[in-house]
Amino acid sequence: MLKIFAATAKELLLLLRDRTGLLVLFLMPAVLVVVITLVQENVMELTGREKTRALFLDLDQGDLGRSLRKQLETGALDLVVWDEKQKDATDIQAAVTDGDYQIGIVVPRNASSQFKEEAARLFQQGQGRENPRDIVTTSVHLFVDPGIMAGLRAGVTAQLQMALTTIALEAKLAQLGGMLEKTMASAGVPPEVSPLDGGKLPALFRQPLLALQENQGDSGSTGASLYKPVQQNVPAWALFGMFFTAIPLAGSILQERCSGIWVRLAALPVSPLVLFAGKAVAYMGVCLCQFLLIALIGAFLFPYLGLPAFTISMHPTAVLLTVLLSSLSACGYGILLGMACSTYEQASTLGATTVVAAAAIGGVMVPVYAMPHVMQRFSIISPLNWGLTAFQDLLLRGYSLAAILDDLGRLLLFFVVTAFLSWKLAGIRK
Repeated sequence: MLKIFAATAKELLLLLRDRTGLLVLFLMPAVLVVVITLVQENVMELTGREKTRALFLDLDQGDLGRSLRKQLETGALDLVVWDEKQKDATDIQAAVTDGDYQIGIVVPRNASSQFKEEAARLFQQGQGRENPRDIVTTSVHLFVDPGIMAGLRAGVTAQLQMALTTIALEAKLAQLGGMLEKTMASAGVPPEVSPLDGGKLPALFRQPLLALQENQGDSGSTGASLYKPVQQNVPAWALFGMFFTAIPLAGSILQERCSGIWVRLAALPVSPLVLFAGKAVAYMGVCLCQFLLIALIGAFLFPYLGLPAFTISMHPTAVLLTVLLSSLSACGYGILLGMACSTYEQASTLGATTVVAAAAIGGVMVPVYAMPHVMQRFSIISPLNWGLTAFQDLLLRGYSLAAILDDLGRLLLFFVVTAFLSWKLAGIRK
């Protein structure tokens, strides 16, 4: 135990001398977590969590424009209404094309009168009148910025189509109610006997019979909540920073090997595993400080930037254990790099490439469910995916320690395998 303590003290002294390297290890994940979280939060606002601003120009000033505006304002659109006396469709198109607004909606002139006329024609009887092909569809013009995401475009188009469908159904029901009223009057039925008159049918149509109740998992047994980028990104980029410590750790081993210090240490009555343990304990301290720094940024800086605060409200012990095992696996990988590579250039290039690749396929940069199916299958081989899945189960899904034991077991096994391979390489390189 004293030998491990001495080896750890040596590594800590070397780390304190490399202040620039330490600054990079702490600054890189801190900057990334702030930038990426701000971007993702804004993307979520654009894709449905917040209302999307859209230009609205009613050149008709009739019932159709008023009904459409009312329908859209109850949805996820924040309408910016332009004055029809000062603007026209060309102005809306120019504003959207220039990128000042992403969405533009124009109700053309005489749209209400045409709409009412065609709705009445739909129920008129006579030669050729009842054929749907004879009906002229009234169009509402939609302008969309070509640079917006496909998901936002599809969402706005679906909302606008739903509003138009609702208005059309209400108009058809009003016509149908009028026909029923006339039919029953011709049959001698008093108007007050029938509830299906022209005024009541649209109201009956708007009365909901089905409702959607959204449940976040098994709320009776877990603390699952709505997705928040903060709860995802803080542990994700902390893991990314932890695994980047593998590069300076490998560099310290290579420096000792190239300077001949490793040969002297190997000549002492000390197992290479003791030297590895000292390095692992020292760099695990760095990893813990990294996670603490990023967690403090999420808890205290993010609210000042308009983001939700990062919280660990449930199972803090399980979170700490996940941090420790993730740090341990990162240190194991760094030790293996230091023993397997011959130069620092090899270690830095291989380490940076593999860590970025593991982060990419592990769900740190893009969620696993958003990847192609082939990449989803490969994500299971990434140690960052194991750690991130454990954090998500704890912080997003509200699971307990028992639910993440398989991921923690993989992290521990990864360290054991890398330490064993490093020990074998140390024996070969004596």
